[in-house]
Amino acid sequence: MDAPGEHPPQHLGWGRHVPAALAALALLLGLQLLGTLLVELTGLPVPGAVVGLVVLLAVGARHRGLVARAQPAADPLLRHLQLLFIPPGVGALTQLDALAEDAAPLAVAVVGSFAAALVVAGLLLQALLHRRPAAPAAS
Repeated sequence: MDAPGEHPPQHLGWGRHVPAALAALALLLGLQLLGTLLVELTGLPVPGAVVGLVVLLAVGARHRGLVARAQPAADPLLRHLQLLFIPPGVGALTQLDALAEDAAPLAVAVVGSFAAALVVAGLLLQALLHRRPAAPAAS
């Protein structure tokens, strides 16, 4: 982040008239719109915002400049990420009856996904540790 009083680099915005943070927010919203459009066209059972983030990840892995352009808006959003959990929390509280009806399948899904993630992380760690060179023996 820039020091107080410093201006962000102009090459990340749209010239001198549009600040970098506004251009970055427009980029993120555009990717969300693209994700929503892809979901509507393909019928994927995934939120459009998630598809937009996957597009950002895929394109950003190839073109680092895209990540640099999104950063002026991403940093403040990540700093206040806890506020973004309020709407889903309110939604969960308003749907407690539906959640109670489906408690068993939800519990199986949560425990199963946790176990699967734990196993995959363990296997990945073991594979990475086997690739690491052995440490020299202490005398």
